[in-house]
Amino acid sequence: MTRPVLLSALLLAGIAATAAGNCAWAQANGGGRALAPGVKVEVAPAPGSGSAPAAGKVDETALRYYARIGDGERLEAEIARLRALDPGWEPPKDLFAPQPTTPGVDETPFWNLLSAAKVAEARAAIAEQRRKSPSWQPSDKLLQELDTAESAGRIRSASDTKRWQEVVDAAAAHPEAVACNRLDNAWRLAEAYAELKQADRAFDTYRTIVSTCPKAKERRDTIFKASRYLSPDQLRELTALGATANPAKGEDYSTVRTAEAELETGRLLERLGNAKPGALTAADLSRIQGIVRDKQDADGAIALGWYFQKQKNFAEAQSWFSQANGWAPSDKAAEGLVLAYNGLGEKAQARAAASPWKGKSSRIDQALKAVDPPRGSGGGRSGPQGPSELDRALARHDFAECLSIIRSSIAKSGPTAGLLQQRGWCLLEMKRPSEAEAAFAEAQAMAAREPAKGGQSGGGNGAAGTTRTPAASGLPQKATPAQENAYGQAVARLATGDTVGLTRDLPRANMTPAQKAEIRASLMATEANRALEDKRYNDVLRLLDARKELTPEPRNLGILRGWALYNLMRFDEAYAQFKSVDDRLSTEESREGVSITWKTIYHDW
Repeated sequence: MTRPVLLSALLLAGIAATAAGNCAWAQANGGGRALAPGVKVEVAPAPGSGSAPAAGKVDETALRYYARIGDGERLEAEIARLRALDPGWEPPKDLFAPQPTTPGVDETPFWNLLSAAKVAEARAAIAEQRRKSPSWQPSDKLLQELDTAESAGRIRSASDTKRWQEVVDAAAAHPEAVACNRLDNAWRLAEAYAELKQADRAFDTYRTIVSTCPKAKERRDTIFKASRYLSPDQLRELTALGATANPAKGEDYSTVRTAEAELETGRLLERLGNAKPGALTAADLSRIQGIVRDKQDADGAIALGWYFQKQKNFAEAQSWFSQANGWAPSDKAAEGLVLAYNGLGEKAQARAAASPWKGKSSRIDQALKAVDPPRGSGGGRSGPQGPSELDRALARHDFAECLSIIRSSIAKSGPTAGLLQQRGWCLLEMKRPSEAEAAFAEAQAMAAREPAKGGQSGGGNGAAGTTRTPAASGLPQKATPAQENAYGQAVARLATGDTVGLTRDLPRANMTPAQKAEIRASLMATEANRALEDKRYNDVLRLLDARKELTPEPRNLGILRGWALYNLMRFDEAYAQFKSVDDRLSTEESREGVSITWKTIYHDW
């Protein structure tokens, strides 16, 4: 499932950007932070007078505002910014002394609206104030921040709708909108250059970020963002710069090096999955194995198992599948174990590995056909035979070949309920749910006309009666052919988005309790995603909690839970949730959740 993130208003840290298409990054206007509810902002509210500072002096209005409201963190950040502008400047000694009231309009309400990302409302309030006080003029600083906030909004809007040239134009018109305190907008600018095939400018933008923005986490996250567009050599150059250039006191840049290592790990695992036997060097293979062991990564161990299985190195494959099953038991790991043990000729152990999942997982039932091949279609008159052509296609996950074999079988001998049912599953695997639903319905109708055969509908080719009941339910009941067809139709309806009708029909559906539980859990997951999109965050948690009572929560819904907690401002819980997911397997999604919640908790924007 695609990460359900509504983050365009939340990824609001910042960075310098190009002006008029080059990399002359703005230094003089580092005031405004991204403006979003619940996110720290670093704007410079005027304390009331609206008057500009004297020429030749730094603008201390923001500094005094933060002192007046007691915001120590933003006060320190503003002091650092002003010192960067003028190394000889020192904070005024009367910074915390009561300030005399200056006649004029108090701009604080306008700044508050701006800080809450209510730019249009701020403009309207200013216009209303000018109507009431015709002689009053808003301060230059306030107008500047409004312009910058509007430009930042245009950049986000253009980026969200893939109007890449507009992103570049908006950034050039207002470089402050992509300064180091608005990192998300700078990332969007780099992305726009990349999408416009201006690779050099994209690289320059990322390079400027990692060499000028001081925070290690910002540099690290930039490496991950850049990985979508840059070559490994360019990423190595970025990493070297990010780990060494312009170091800031108290920052640990080793995390930047970690980003490069994680990306390299991802590339190695991808190569592992696509590699032909023996295609990886011994050094690469050793490195992958070390990483998988260190992270106790069950998915990585399964990938290693299949790599060795293809080489017919069954002992090594069995070792990795066993490791995966120990770290995170699953029917995927058990499937590999069954086939590896079978390759070693240890059929008893293969059956033992399959036993917790037998009758509950289609992949396990399919793998067992390699251990104990089904008898031929002679109804017991012939001896044991090897797997059928269809069984072999399914074992290879070759679903197009599955359909071809079924078409041939039907052309030769006519349709059977079992063949039609298997056709439905193969169509589902090929993302053709409407055709799959029709196939299951046809199988159901044919099963009603066929005589019973040992409790199964006529299948042929070893394809009938395969259950897809979820193993997580722990229910031993095996589905009848009628229940399996009803379940197949329900899965197909889920895939077509017919959630309303399926919810209505589910109580009366002829399915096993475990099958109903799986469909109900899937419906809850779908509704939870919709609730997040509709900003009904309490409903998201309610649905996910109810679903968790039926079956364990998968990784994608763990990410969903994290964003619901985040949007409810339960930041500590959100951080713990993202961290838990990331510790099991670190991906861009989980790292992003950890980074955003950490920054929010510690106001590290």
